[in-house]
Amino acid sequence: MKWFRRENKSGQASREALADAEENLRMIKKRGEEVTAVSEALRTIREKNHFAEHMEEILFGRGDTT
Repeated sequence: MKWFRRENKSGQASREALADAEENLRMIKKRGEEVTAVSEALRTIREKNHFAEHMEEILFGRGDTT
């Protein structure tokens, strides 16, 4: 008895999907440093903003109902 192998029609589509995924991964990795820099800048701004709010609260007693 001879076994027949079915024709694999998804081979080319799989290779194309893999190539596309690898290209997307390369693009994302390239932007990693940019994203890190932006997130650090936003974190610094947020911390400075909260620092100013706390200073106002200390100096002017905002929110203190006593």
